Amino acid sequence: MILSDILMAKRINGYFHIEGYKIKADRISSSGYGVLLVFEPSKLDKDFRAVLGAGRFAWFPSAKSLDLIKAKLDLSDHLTLDLHNGEGWKTGPRPFTGKLADLI
Repeated sequence: MILSDILMAKRINGYFHIEGYKIKADRISSSGYGVLLVFEPSKLDKDFRAVLGAGRFAWFPSAKSLDLIKAKLDLSDHLTLDLHNGEGWKTGPRPFTGKLADLI
């Protein structure tokens, strides 16, 4: 599999909504945005196997892929902040990492 796209998905009432699909969120949180990594089959599928034990797959992302993922995560934070009228959110594993002025 190969990373084919990095999409922003809006979360409403525990579900992500994107391109006509409704995906249940793994955790309970307020409405906001999430980053969805989309993979598609590739000629490397034969090498994408459980290299770290049963059910544990590994991927060595390129620096470009990591930069794209980080940019989308940052955009997700800003969109969620805007959605909550500048007040951010109270739960979630990734705190807003913007400027201090954004939080005041």
